[in-house]
Amino acid sequence: MKTIRLLLFTALAVIFAGIGAHAQNYKAQFPQMDTTGAIKDASGTTFATISKDSIIKNSQGEKIALIDRNGNLLDNTGKILGKAGKNGEFTKADGQVEYTVKPTKDGAHCEVYDKTGKKVLTVPKNYKEQASTMAYVQREMCMPKK
Repeated sequence: MKTIRLLLFTALAVIFAGIGAHAQNYKAQFPQMDTTGAIKDASGTTFATISKDSIIKNSQGEKIALIDRNGNLLDNTGKILGKAGKNGEFTKADGQVEYTVKPTKDGAHCEVYDKTGKKVLTVPKNYKEQASTMAYVQREMCMPKK
């Protein structure tokens, strides 16, 4: 009887360990922003950063954009690309809502969703206002064009 319990316990431990490992791998599929403002892909490579004064730089450290005091996202030539709302929503210059932000269940992070409802980025809650803007920057300015 003790052998059966031990085998059952071991089997359950292996199953739960596998589920936990899968959950971590699933979570790592999305770009993540850390508390320093670095956006990292699934492999942990930083491809953009945002400073405390809302200057956005690419992985080479070159300034590619900034968010002004009014929440406008400006490229490095000063052209307005869109606007970040207080709720974290990002609206493109043509008026279309491109990204929305929702808090996570743990309350420590926010998740960014594109207009199709697909989760595209997770950020610490202190970056909520910039979250959707960073998702836009990640997609439009930092990813290789196909």
